[in-house]
Amino acid sequence: MTEVPGFLLELGLRADADERAVRRAYAVQLKQLDQAAQPLQFQQLREAYEAALHWARQARDVQEAEAAQAPPPPPSPPEAVVEAAPEPAPPPVPAEPRPDPVRDILVALDTRLQQEPLRSVPEATALLEHTLEDPRLLDMDARFLFEANIAHLLACGWRPGHEHLFEAALVFFDWRTDSARLLRLGQAGQVVDRAIVEQDAQGLQAPLARDSQLEYLELLRRTARPEPRALALGLGPVMHAAAHYPTWLRLTSNTANIEAWNERNADLARASAPRANPKAPVYDDSVSTSQMVTWFLAFCGVVLLIVLLKAAPTWETRKTPPTARELAGRAGAAAMADALRNSRTQLPSDPSLDVLTRAPNAPAMSAPQRPSIEPDPPAARYTSAPRPIYPALSKRLGEQGTVTLKVRADAQGAVSDAVVLQGSGYARLDNAAIDAVREARVVPRKGTDSRSVGAWYKASIQFTLNDADRPAGTATPPAPRRSYGERVTAAVRPNIAFSNDVPGNPAVEYTLALRPDGRIMDARLSKASGVPEWDAAALRAILRTDRMPLTDDGTVPSTMVLVLRPKLQ
Repeated sequence: MTEVPGFLLELGLRADADERAVRRAYAVQLKQLDQAAQPLQFQQLREAYEAALHWARQARDVQEAEAAQAPPPPPSPPEAVVEAAPEPAPPPVPAEPRPDPVRDILVALDTRLQQEPLRSVPEATALLEHTLEDPRLLDMDARFLFEANIAHLLACGWRPGHEHLFEAALVFFDWRTDSARLLRLGQAGQVVDRAIVEQDAQGLQAPLARDSQLEYLELLRRTARPEPRALALGLGPVMHAAAHYPTWLRLTSNTANIEAWNERNADLARASAPRANPKAPVYDDSVSTSQMVTWFLAFCGVVLLIVLLKAAPTWETRKTPPTARELAGRAGAAAMADALRNSRTQLPSDPSLDVLTRAPNAPAMSAPQRPSIEPDPPAARYTSAPRPIYPALSKRLGEQGTVTLKVRADAQGAVSDAVVLQGSGYARLDNAAIDAVREARVVPRKGTDSRSVGAWYKASIQFTLNDADRPAGTATPPAPRRSYGERVTAAVRPNIAFSNDVPGNPAVEYTLALRPDGRIMDARLSKASGVPEWDAAALRAILRTDRMPLTDDGTVPSTMVLVLRPKLQ
């Protein structure tokens, strides 16, 4: 099925509409507008009319060229006459196709971008300005087709220099602020608009995390084999960008290098793993009789040696009579024991303050040693504290709790690993805590030589809903179970930014393609509301939502038809 461009949909036409149908539809909608009171709507209708008119003319030219190149019909069989048949007429010369100036300009531009990739945003802006100064692009229809082809060139995927062309086109064509203009460019415009939404989301990260991610994405464009240190630090931010901003990454970075980075990381891990020594002797776990006899004799010798060492002080005491100092010491010890025994009744009954006594001549007993356990890591102190981002879905579902983490920081204080010791009970909050501590910087521990060393630390991230996020009342009783439609509405409505006053309450209908985990893969306009501004606002809200809630059985439909209105009914 041929996809209908946005300007034809705005006029209510099909893809095969001719010039007469375009003019008729334009006249009908023009009567419904007040040009003085609605200048913006009139300008949009005029742009759609001119683009549709150019579309119909191009379709007519293509049909005429195909008809001219078609072979003539075979002649009817001649009647039986005596006269000689005339010589056949020469075949008609096929008409040359009309030159397409816009196509020639775009081919030249694409060739130039392949031979000399853009190196900066100012260079890309200057190239667009120079190209649009061509007299062949003075017509409004030609400029519209040029803009649509630039969007198509970006939507086809990254090539060297496209990251600069993307930024220049956003400002030059005003795509960032006028999403309705992008929607009129068809599917390529929708792809670029989704990339703009994801770029805005990437910019909302903490400044340190955002700038670090942009640096490693620049490295991703340049090489498929980074240095081991750069790979260890940059693979995490790159994979985070690939998971959360896939469309923007595909348009502005070399996504083919991501697989190469993963393979290189696996190769480095295998190379650093300890290898078995092929020359090491092979031991047999069976024990021979001679070995058992040898071990038994050795054990008996050790036991005899211990007994002799313990008996040595007793022999020395028996051989040497006690001196006067020793006798005085023993008497003093006996007196001290009697005093403690008499004061035992005066001590408090707290077991921690209890005193143990022993006989004067009893040997001193060493205190039992506690089994050695691994001490808990110290609490982390930060030079750049973590800034956790409260997941929007967790706020709407009322999820809160504390996540206790065990983090590994290197000598410079950068966090290289994080493990959940005690979770909050919600996977979204645990993942948000891990993402937050990975972007923090810890005060490194000092070693014996007063140098910073890598070590493990304990970190706690607390997620608590504010009073504004909680329902009114002193307590937070469990909310009644909402239907699936109400949960979808609660997920999408907070992302709608639309303040225009439109007559009535028109409905726009989008068909969504969803992954099994609820992530939105695609959103297609299946029924327009008649108000392009509302259609664009609804699409941006859907793209900002990113995921749809799961049903009660933990699944999500693969296709969903979503109907949105400016006002809740």
